[in-house]
Amino acid sequence: MSRTPTNRRRRAAALGAVVASLALLGACAQNDAPGASAGSSAEDPTAGIEQAKSHLEELAAPLTAASYPKEPALSKPVDLAGKKVLFVALGDNIPVIHGGAVGAGEALKAVGATSDICDGKFTPTVVADCLQRAVDRRYDAVIASFIDYDMAGAAFDAVEKAGIPVLLGGVAAPADKKPSTTLAFYDNTPRVNELYGALSESALAHGGADTNALWLRLTDSTTTTDASDAGIDRFKKLCPSCGLASTDFATANIDKMPGAVSAALLQHPDTNVLIVPVDSFVPPAMQGVQSAGLADKVTVISSSSDLAGLQRLKSGDQAVDLGTSVVYEGWKLVNALEQLLAGDEVRKGDTMVTRAFTPDNVNDLTLDQASYFTTSWFGDDSFKDAFLTAWGVK
Repeated sequence: MSRTPTNRRRRAAALGAVVASLALLGACAQNDAPGASAGSSAEDPTAGIEQAKSHLEELAAPLTAASYPKEPALSKPVDLAGKKVLFVALGDNIPVIHGGAVGAGEALKAVGATSDICDGKFTPTVVADCLQRAVDRRYDAVIASFIDYDMAGAAFDAVEKAGIPVLLGGVAAPADKKPSTTLAFYDNTPRVNELYGALSESALAHGGADTNALWLRLTDSTTTTDASDAGIDRFKKLCPSCGLASTDFATANIDKMPGAVSAALLQHPDTNVLIVPVDSFVPPAMQGVQSAGLADKVTVISSSSDLAGLQRLKSGDQAVDLGTSVVYEGWKLVNALEQLLAGDEVRKGDTMVTRAFTPDNVNDLTLDQASYFTTSWFGDDSFKDAFLTAWGVK
């Protein structure tokens, strides 16, 4: 099947993270990979497929203390006792984002601070209102989760000017905005890129050399856009001869996803694997699969491992779900805030701390909403003591 390359888009204007993504979802195609990796070739993808299977097997094991990166000690103590922190979520209705806020609240409570959540609703003006609330109500610090600086640059600047430390978590700094003693970026794009690459590996491990995938490319932020591209690149390198198409979507126009997925599948009826970056988007994507009449043929690979995702695994409606504990994500954000407040470099998040859930290991888990906001599905939680030690609390 002939497949043509997708043009990569980058946002540069203040509304880039969301407004540009309000355009209609469009089905695009990726051609066969431009080149082979060291472990694969266009003639024989066997090595790439075996590499993918091996990595998925490794990820399926429970996390241990060795799974987490070492956390360096702060250069000086930070006293957050009695402080108020505002957590500004890009979209609090997405479980993995809300879960990060819950995890951050747990970490802040451990050091004597309190926190509130403000829902940005994936809308620049709402995000700006949340940030203004931090100024008006004199919060002691702000954590913004997965919000590009350019989405609400003036509002971030106002928080910084007010002398309120603000951490932009989960995004990289734009070229024209440098970190300061009051504003910093926790850039975890290397880790997210690896996660999206692992989604492609999971698809290939499941489908083998006969995989024909549709990659749903998430354009909510520069982080998710670039990570989607990284996932697509990983797929092409591991199996250049496998089929691959993509279609773009954003949370702001999620209502258009079923039609876009259906159109893409009708254009590529040989598709047998659907790669969805986040569990929350699987239901509308599956509406498109059903509309195209391919529900019995297409299997799902996704990430974030929320309750609904693992329930789909248990019922046989999904093949793989990759996830990182939302509790760990929240503690990691607070760790970055602690580094900012200590005057230290806010280190990048470059280690993927992820477990792969499959039908083979999901039956051992207690699947309820309360468990999602714990580490029980993932294994070891020694990272909490490691963070507290790094902060000088233990």
